Amino acid sequence: MAGMGNERHLETGSLKPPPAGKDVVRVYGMKFCPFVQRLKLVLAAKEIKHETINIHLGRKPEWFFNINPRGLVPALEINGEVMYESDITSAYIDAVYPGRKLMTEDPLRKAKEQILLGDNEKTISGYYSFVLSSDPKQKAQELETMKIGLRSLEFFLKNAGTPFVCGDQPGFTDYMIWPHIERIDVFMSDVIPNFEYIKKYFDNMGLDSAVTACRFSNEIHIKFFHLNPRDKLNRLYDCGEVVEYSFPTKM
Repeated sequence: MAGMGNERHLETGSLKPPPAGKDVVRVYGMKFCPFVQRLKLVLAAKEIKHETINIHLGRKPEWFFNINPRGLVPALEINGEVMYESDITSAYIDAVYPGRKLMTEDPLRKAKEQILLGDNEKTISGYYSFVLSSDPKQKAQELETMKIGLRSLEFFLKNAGTPFVCGDQPGFTDYMIWPHIERIDVFMSDVIPNFEYIKKYFDNMGLDSAVTACRFSNEIHIKFFHLNPRDKLNRLYDCGEVVEYSFPTKM
């Protein structure tokens, strides 16, 4: 989807892009990365225009390490100032830019959401270990790890009595959780229907305008993942629609 940025992924040997214009929000990302999707969801929810520079994660351009020494995406650049990490960049955008405030303000509920995000790390780690493993015993173990995180989300939604984690409409925590829930449905489609409240949550989130703007079809997710899933070096990042940059990218 256009919300994730269909720009070609720049790689080793590419020219550094020219500086962004004044006050332009620039995102260095990878269009299939769930952590980039977190930031993109926040930008979409707040209707913030931005430009995207996509990075090939297996063959990162040399200049990118001057942008983010960790070599990770997303990285956010505004007027020469750079920050990274999906939750930090997303929180900054919500705090600084106008539009609907996404971060929960009530201290108690916010604390509970932060606990939920901690539990969500088990969902994320279990998911990745499951889909990348070929050992049935390990896959079974990782599925149980993932379900620990999902049970926390199920418990939260059941007790909150609201369609979304953040209340009557999706908020910051929802956008931090959603990208991996989306992928679990794609690659482990029999899991989410086992959780009554998560299934309702999944269906409700699917109707959100930011989610629809930043969501790929199951088919494109599967196509991307199955093209060398364990090999970042040779994975086809430019999968699906590709848009060329308006500036030179090669010598």
